[in-house]
Amino acid sequence: MQELSEFDYSTLLASSIHEVKNSLNMLLNTIDNVSGSCDNHHCGTRESLSYIKYEGTRISDDLIELLAIYRIRNNQYMVNIDEHSVSAFLNEILMQHETTFRYRNIQQSLDCSDDLIWYFDRDLLSVVMSNVINNLYKYTRDRLEISADQSGDYLLIQIRDNGEGYPDWMLSPETTQKQALRTDMAGTGLGLYFSRLVCGIHKNKGREGYITTTNDGIEGGGCFSIYLP
Repeated sequence: MQELSEFDYSTLLASSIHEVKNSLNMLLNTIDNVSGSCDNHHCGTRESLSYIKYEGTRISDDLIELLAIYRIRNNQYMVNIDEHSVSAFLNEILMQHETTFRYRNIQQSLDCSDDLIWYFDRDLLSVVMSNVINNLYKYTRDRLEISADQSGDYLLIQIRDNGEGYPDWMLSPETTQKQALRTDMAGTGLGLYFSRLVCGIHKNKGREGYITTTNDGIEGGGCFSIYLP
């Protein structure tokens, strides 16, 4: 049997990721429907479904990130920069995670003016936000705060938690894209790599987006900052 070329294999892999992602999304929608039909007498079942959805969402985000990275690196992704209400965008993100927040009894808040408008790729930024929130969901004790405002020539979105904070290797501004993908850590660093890639393709008047990670969150917890020009 003739071996697949590197190009054919990459295309096949990208197509497979897309198919698995679609099937996983159907499964997550089914979990939502089943969870919504559970009454208070089946709260244990609802909590179990919430945890399954959380893990499924993490898998889905990883697949979306891999597919987007492949397309961006192969010049197959058309960046869709458009005007959006930042407040509406962030409220939608929080609503998508409402079930898992409830399962962990995590209090969340949003500080953003309804008048704040910015230009960004909504689909890509949604995945970045989802990845950050899913990570904080795992490590925060019980609080999550999101704020957004204009900072100079940038839109600044910050996600804070009251967990133990980021490890040292994630706090270094010199960490390169390849170092972000270190496999000797508890995680692969895929989300960090993807976030930097997405913010970096947002460009305006010679400036490009970037992220920072600090431990200036709630009570010394983590603070993930997104800067978009």
